[in-house]
Amino acid sequence: MKITLRFLVMASFLFVHYLKADADLENKLQEMQDEIDSLAEMIEEGSGGEDGWYNRTSLGGYGEIHWSTASPPDDENTAYSATSPNVEVDIHRYVLFIGHEFNEYLSMNSEVEIEHAFVKGDEGELEMEQLYLEQNLGYLGIDNTFIKYGTVLMPVGITNETHEPPTFYGVDRNVVEKELNANTWWETGIMVNAALGGGLELTAFGHTGLEEDGDGDIRDGRGKVFKQDGTNVAYTFRLKYTGIAGIEFGLWHNHQTDLNNTPAEGNIPADLWGGHVNMSPTEGFGFKAFGGTWQLDCPTTHACATNGREKIWGAFIEPAYRWSLGGPLDSSIGIAARAGAWNDKADELQNASNKIRQYDLMLNYWLSPNAVLKIDYENQKYYTDGKGTAGWNFGMGYQF
Repeated sequence: MKITLRFLVMASFLFVHYLKADADLENKLQEMQDEIDSLAEMIEEGSGGEDGWYNRTSLGGYGEIHWSTASPPDDENTAYSATSPNVEVDIHRYVLFIGHEFNEYLSMNSEVEIEHAFVKGDEGELEMEQLYLEQNLGYLGIDNTFIKYGTVLMPVGITNETHEPPTFYGVDRNVVEKELNANTWWETGIMVNAALGGGLELTAFGHTGLEEDGDGDIRDGRGKVFKQDGTNVAYTFRLKYTGIAGIEFGLWHNHQTDLNNTPAEGNIPADLWGGHVNMSPTEGFGFKAFGGTWQLDCPTTHACATNGREKIWGAFIEPAYRWSLGGPLDSSIGIAARAGAWNDKADELQNASNKIRQYDLMLNYWLSPNAVLKIDYENQKYYTDGKGTAGWNFGMGYQF
């Protein structure tokens, strides 16, 4: 009897103890769940919007690797040998885009680029090519009008704004725009894009200027917003027409108030005028044409006058055809030919010997619309002496 009573007492104690332990466990689990719910709510609220910041932040990029057997031109006309071209393999670019939408009408966009795999001494580059806020004026009742504040790619030519590898033929970007438009060229300022109706769009950009302090070389004048001189403001206007489906026509003008970064040598005002046609379909016939010219108002004693850089011009045409292969990757293949010529020392009174022509035959195999393998053959020569290079180039590239 005593044993049974003791047993009942012990059993009752254990039962009550486990009931309490179970209740404590349940309370702790509920507390953990409340904390998880609270943390999730904080993440979703992010910076104060209705949804999480990560839903309004985007990541993208592009990259390309080149294997080249032909050298680019140089101004001294000395580094050419068709029988022994440069053979070079290079991780040419690795680029990341980061963008964020603060709300429906305001966003931030940025682009960081590593060139040639890494930076060592004077080789390779780590650059911030774009960093700007974009404001949509729709909330003011002004439709199809946008303002960009910050560092922006220049609205000139075909390639400067759109140069991801799957968007063009050839392993490298075309050399004519590189020489004439300083591709890739970016400046800092305020840009307005406005749709005028009927397929017309006007771009106006007030921005920092080139700061060439040598012999008038346009590409060397890019400050790249590295402690750049902000004294001389430049401006660019572009009129673009896309009223015919699949074709873009562009006219553009850039004015530099003073290219010279050495005031003691006098001001060098300069003007760039140009136009282009761009038809780049994902299937069928394509065509590009480009032409432009610089006029520099150089002091008579300045190097840009004595070496012929008062006038610079360039032009090319590029017909192409692309076939869809379909399949699970949505593959396609395309062929193109380009004929181009340029002269970055074209002042006839001083120097007419720097005229160069280049022919390119190009094959692109798009594994998918945003990943491409490339091969091209280039043949480049000076008109005056026939010197130049010829060689094959191979590449791969992507964008996302």
